[in-house]
Amino acid sequence: MNKLINSLFEKDLVIKIVSIMTAILIWFVVLDTNNPFEERTLAVPLTSNIDILQRKSLQLVGTQLPTSVDIKIKGRRSKISGVTANDFRITIDLSEVSESGFKRINIEEPEYIGDQDIIIVGINPTTVNLNFERIIGKQYPVNVEFTGSLPAGYEIINLKVEPSNVILEEKESSISQISKVVAFVNLDEADDNKELVIRGSVLDDNDQLLRQFEGKVPVIVTFNLAKKVPVAVATTGKPANDFYLKNIRYSMNELRIIGSRSVLEGIKSVSAEAIDITDKSESFTIPLVINPPKGVTVYKEDSDRLSAEVILEKSITRTFNISPGMVSIYGGDTSGAVEYRITDTIIPITVKGKVDDINAVKTADIRLSIRVNDLEPGQHEVPLIVSVPNTVNLIGEYSVNVMITTTPVTEPTPGL
Repeated sequence: MNKLINSLFEKDLVIKIVSIMTAILIWFVVLDTNNPFEERTLAVPLTSNIDILQRKSLQLVGTQLPTSVDIKIKGRRSKISGVTANDFRITIDLSEVSESGFKRINIEEPEYIGDQDIIIVGINPTTVNLNFERIIGKQYPVNVEFTGSLPAGYEIINLKVEPSNVILEEKESSISQISKVVAFVNLDEADDNKELVIRGSVLDDNDQLLRQFEGKVPVIVTFNLAKKVPVAVATTGKPANDFYLKNIRYSMNELRIIGSRSVLEGIKSVSAEAIDITDKSESFTIPLVINPPKGVTVYKEDSDRLSAEVILEKSITRTFNISPGMVSIYGGDTSGAVEYRITDTIIPITVKGKVDDINAVKTADIRLSIRVNDLEPGQHEVPLIVSVPNTVNLIGEYSVNVMITTTPVTEPTPGL
């Protein structure tokens, strides 16, 4: 009896287990039919600590971080249908980047912050290739270069540029291309007291503009327009006796005056205050004070250097010994019955004047003459009329001794 009961009990247990397994299997079949497992891909925004690059003077070049990462998830339809991109956090860490060049950076495993029972299958991409370049700063002088031209005799002075130096910060490859920084000024438009706000140009070795620096170098250029003109000065008074003004030598042949182009165009020279040479008996040097025309000023550097050397020279005398045969005789008897003969063997004539003028006089330049009107035969002292070049002065009065004799006139024989 016991055996029969045990046999039945054992059979019921097996049946029960089989029934339970069958029920579970049916439940899974029904579940897979009504709420199956599914996969889904979400584009999740990628966050990064890219700001750390700036602190390390680095910059991404030619490559970019992806804005999002695809995350594939798996779970029951009812579970994954409510999952959104906001339920994930996914980041990329750039803190280990410390130098220029290409780097392969891993994207960290995504963090699920939702409350659904899901499985993260994978992400795409898992890594990114990024190119980093160091940002460097370098100082450059700002040079002024001129275009166009100025009229002859004009020039630019008191040239200033602010700032005189600039520091440019850019990628190392860009900085390496820089040759110079230039502020271009058009001379065709140059005028006095010109202040120009200019965008400095950053050029490479071929003088080509580097566009990445365009507008990054504002500079102010100031200057004056000057014109070179000769100096004129007059003298007042007379030097000491026997002295004369030979020459005035200037320390500078020209000086620069500053003004607007319209005013400078009409100025050909400038005058200095007159120099007083009263009773002077030797050469001297004196600073010149310029009286500038209205609307212009004298360049201080030139006015400080401007002086005049006033050269005084003493007059000299020179005596010319002239032959009596050089004396012209006027007013005498022209019939041939009277003879006029100057008895002086030599006639000394003295003149006075400037050294150069005296040295330029020749004997032939001195003309001598006498008048013998109404003089009787015999010895006479006759005033000498002396004519010298107007560049010199005759010293003294002169006379010559003249012997007048008569000669009988022979009448011609008739018939001969």
